[in-house]
Amino acid sequence: MAALAIAAHVLELPLPVLAALGVALGALLFAGSLTEGGRDGWAGLPLGAACAALAWYASARFFARARARLAPGGGGGLLDAYGDLVALSIALVSIVVPPLAFGALAAFILLIVRGRSAEERKYEGLRILR
Repeated sequence: MAALAIAAHVLELPLPVLAALGVALGALLFAGSLTEGGRDGWAGLPLGAACAALAWYASARFFARARARLAPGGGGGLLDAYGDLVALSIALVSIVVPPLAFGALAAFILLIVRGRSAEERKYEGLRILR
């Protein structure tokens, strides 16, 4: 996965290609973990794809909102590095302590719900009164 991440940055793959690769890897990893646990792996393919798609969607929206708040040219590269570090950390923790992956899944759902409510809220910042 690390080699895929490095290759994606070097080759500058478009986002839909990266999303498709991430969903495919998520499906295969979920199926592989079920097979290793002595269960049928076929059930992990759609579930893993759904979990990976949810994680991709939540993190893409989160980092898009964060990037919109940054000044032009100010720290966008660090934001990408931060996202990669968070993704690797979640993957490592999920491998070492598998039940914590459900916590990450809940965090992604919370990101989506909180992000939508923040987008629906009307900005009530400074106003010029005449």
